[in-house]
Amino acid sequence: MPSYKLFFRSPCLNAPGIMNIENQIFRSCLSALVLLSTLEGGVSSAQDAPAAIESLIRQTRQSVAAITSSGRDGGTSGVGSGFFVGSEGYLVTNFHVTGEGRPFTITLPGGKKLKPREIIAVDREADLIVVKVEGKAPEGLKLGDSSMIRTGQEVLTVGNPLGLNNSVARGVIAEERQLEGRDMIQVAMPIEPGNSGSPLVDEGGRVIGIIAIKSAQSLGFAIPSNTLKRLLANPDPMGIKRWLRIGSLDKRVWEVATPGGSWRQRAGRLISSGTGTGFGGRMVCLSTAKEPGETFEVSVDVKLEDEAGAAGLVFHSSGSDRHYGFYPTNGALRLTRFLGPTLFEWTVLATVPCPEYQPGEWNNIRVKIQAHEITCSVNGTEVISLEDQKLGTGRAGLCKFRTPSAEFRRFKIGKELPSPVLAAGDREKVRKLASEIDPRSPPSPEIVESLAGYGAPVIRELKARSRELEKEAFRIKHLSTLVHQRLIEKSLALVLGKPDDDFNLVHAALLLSKADNPDLETEPYLRLLDRFAEELKDRLDGVSAPGERLEGLISYFNSDLGFRGSRMEYYSKANSFLNEVIDDREGLPISLAVLFIELARKANIAIEGIGVPRHFIVRHKPPGGKASLIDVFDKCKMITLEDAAKLSGARLA
Repeated sequence: MPSYKLFFRSPCLNAPGIMNIENQIFRSCLSALVLLSTLEGGVSSAQDAPAAIESLIRQTRQSVAAITSSGRDGGTSGVGSGFFVGSEGYLVTNFHVTGEGRPFTITLPGGKKLKPREIIAVDREADLIVVKVEGKAPEGLKLGDSSMIRTGQEVLTVGNPLGLNNSVARGVIAEERQLEGRDMIQVAMPIEPGNSGSPLVDEGGRVIGIIAIKSAQSLGFAIPSNTLKRLLANPDPMGIKRWLRIGSLDKRVWEVATPGGSWRQRAGRLISSGTGTGFGGRMVCLSTAKEPGETFEVSVDVKLEDEAGAAGLVFHSSGSDRHYGFYPTNGALRLTRFLGPTLFEWTVLATVPCPEYQPGEWNNIRVKIQAHEITCSVNGTEVISLEDQKLGTGRAGLCKFRTPSAEFRRFKIGKELPSPVLAAGDREKVRKLASEIDPRSPPSPEIVESLAGYGAPVIRELKARSRELEKEAFRIKHLSTLVHQRLIEKSLALVLGKPDDDFNLVHAALLLSKADNPDLETEPYLRLLDRFAEELKDRLDGVSAPGERLEGLISYFNSDLGFRGSRMEYYSKANSFLNEVIDDREGLPISLAVLFIELARKANIAIEGIGVPRHFIVRHKPPGGKASLIDVFDKCKMITLEDAAKLSGARLA
């Protein structure tokens, strides 16, 4: 029997109210693990399963869906599972999977998405929720009688563990027990986050439980199917719009005019995500306030998630398809007339580049209407002015196109709106005050008070100035990099221009290292190498035979200096910087060879480098003697031509 490590941790999958259950399940773990050891365990393969099991898996899979829930910030908070029961389009899952009043998406095995229509019933204590979906749902699974289960009974589940859709797991029922007053089915089978809400089915394909909790490795708990039956017998329907309270729009202020996508409200901002069902993914959300006559202004601050998207203002709208739109798109500003849902009914009136627009930042866009004259501005700068008479007064609001999300704030509409930016004279005064700040100490209270006197527009101006200074700092930093590189180039030219007998290979390699590390000082390393060379010369004093001198060099390099090939961290960038190779005494074949060649040169030993595919070696070529190959990386091992060929993986001549 394989050994299993008994491991407990706090209940997973965020199931509410299930805490401190370890003492209750300890005694049953051993029996569960004994049962588990008799199974293949893990994910079942349809190819190896008997025909009956294969059919059961196929039947169960078609009724299981992945559920993705949204957090308070609108992002994905988790992925769980659910399954359909009956023929009325009812989807069952754990309450902790959907959360309280939060948006969630339902995805079928083939990738089709279904929208929730109603919340049919909720039992927070039992951790169950039943949802009715829009459109045609898959065939539902049949509910079994959980009072008839038996210990050791084989079961399986289909779910989305760790986001791996449609995964099958097999196991056994370990025991029936109560956890904090709740009837639960203990199962011995692999359960991971994402399995929550999966159906626990018997050999007849009947649902006898709903996976809810992972307690330990290959150990979890399911809610009995009879608990679900009691919930279905007492429905309390609620429309999905009423259910979705978190981030929902105030209907007294906003009206979503187009299907598809999502509009939600958060901390004074409107957030638009997803895509509309029409061409270009157009999404429109209209203000409930009507435009105030033929002369008015409408304004909003907008920030795009990505400049490949587009989002901004609509005005003169008589519905979802007919309106004007002014919005940033791909870094430019565009004014478009929309007369219908198709591309052929859209007319781009103007697209202009705009240096005042700040990508990735909050930008104020504004439209001023005077009869048929339309004037559009960005951050206080007019960018488009033209006349168009196709559409009359209606309603104003917001729009978004394509996939990237967008945020909006400070939407305003009125006869005349205050400017979001400072007047030219005030801008100069604000910048002068900002320039008086001592960077070594906090701003004085007097400067802060003076700046606050200009009101909210001063914040935009200070941020604009901050961006300018950041860009200036970046340009200066980039300039310093270019100057540094030029100095390295000039130093390298001097080193490379020396005759062969005076060419210092180590100095050149150190300069290359300095190109990436401006703080590197090369002179200390050159002096250190000179000391190495003097020690080597003293050791070789009186030794004249080329072979013995080579052996002395190898011994000094390996034993005294301790250089070695970097086998454990071969791909570390430190192996490519000669200063770090000298400091750490390890490197790559070529960096070690550079040091070996330079020490040999200073000791008048004839060594030259040889580059072979995938490796670098050196050759000792004494005058009038036989040449020998050396692999400096492998402790300066003497090698043959055949050895070198094996290192390179190529045939060498």
